[in-house]
Amino acid sequence: MESGHKPANLAAWESISGFWDEALGDGNDMFLQLLLPAMEELASVRPGQKVLDLGTGNGIVARRLSREGVEVHATDFSAAQLENARRRTEEANKSIKFEVLDLTDPAALDDFAKQHAEEFDVITASMLLKELSDIKPLAEFLPKVLKPTGRVVMANLHPCFHKPGAHRVMEVAENPETGIQEFKTSIKVSKYLNIGRVQSQALRGQPEPLVWFHRPIHELLNPFFEAGLLLNKVFEPSFQDGEDQSQIQSYHNFPQIPMQFIFRLCRAK
Repeated sequence: MESGHKPANLAAWESISGFWDEALGDGNDMFLQLLLPAMEELASVRPGQKVLDLGTGNGIVARRLSREGVEVHATDFSAAQLENARRRTEEANKSIKFEVLDLTDPAALDDFAKQHAEEFDVITASMLLKELSDIKPLAEFLPKVLKPTGRVVMANLHPCFHKPGAHRVMEVAENPETGIQEFKTSIKVSKYLNIGRVQSQALRGQPEPLVWFHRPIHELLNPFFEAGLLLNKVFEPSFQDGEDQSQIQSYHNFPQIPMQFIFRLCRAK
């Protein structure tokens, strides 16, 4: 495991949690139009079930799923993020259990797994994997706390079509037949297999960058397969609500390019 990123990311999250909470609230356009609908469909929760939301941030996914009458246990390694989650959950009159949990700490994961052995019907994790230098501890943890018939739903920025290896290209060209200028978008992928650790400003204006770890799809999924989980279903949603003329670089202007890679895992029988 690479050293140094965890303290840096934790310090950054403690510092920028207020900025993120204000910017996202109960979800920006990516959450509301792409991530949440896909995760809800893949999770398919039913009243009375138990859900574990990992890397909950300010609790967007946890609160959304709690509307379905499920019991939600949400964790994050940032105490500041959890405070935002608790406040917003109280304001929404929801009941969610919040707990600090470091997904890179095998000892902490083992302790949690002993307390919650095969307890959860659904485990969710959104926008989390890119911040982990090593996802093997998480992969090995999941089957320990997942019911035999349970499912894991994870959402990640699409590793093929998103930063750091992919760059948005905007072109303006005049149509020779009509004489009208036309706006075209595409994605330029300059690297994909070996990128590793990068600094990223996830939201424009973010006061401090975060450390991200890019993984091609095989590196993203293989640790879960090796831990005895199977890939069950995949969604690759993109914005389909028309162009955003106010921001030329917006992914709303890239309807053919999936912004998210969202997948469901289940335990091998």
